[in-house]
Amino acid sequence: MDEILRYLWLHGTERAASELLVYTILFIVAVGSVIRSRLLVVRDMDGLVAAIVVAVICNVLLLLSALIPYSPLLGVTGKVFPSPWSRGLFQSLCIECILVCFVFGIVSGTLHSRRDALELITYGIVRWPWAILLAMAVSFFVNI
Repeated sequence: MDEILRYLWLHGTERAASELLVYTILFIVAVGSVIRSRLLVVRDMDGLVAAIVVAVICNVLLLLSALIPYSPLLGVTGKVFPSPWSRGLFQSLCIECILVCFVFGIVSGTLHSRRDALELITYGIVRWPWAILLAMAVSFFVNI
């Protein structure tokens, strides 16, 4: 029993922190930023056009980073799957979503200050902390 307690005390954070936790936090922040920026509710054409332009530019750059021959984001064999590009696709899309929400909020006028920008990022974390705790618990028990 003493060894189990020592092990958990020494390696608890290593076991709870995992890719699942990072993916969960990124997804929650992205969904929260969409809700908080009111991207799906506000019908401001200037904001929507700016958001679509930024999304198209980000997606084109993301695709070009995988389609260019000898790209450093391709795998060792030169293929897209498996590669650093395919492993980082989810994170890239979440960060792109947050960036699009920032642009929409600034252009449409729903973001007025730094405080609003911080609320945009933290909205999902404040609203769904149970998902983060669940991801930590699953990571912890899977890695024991």
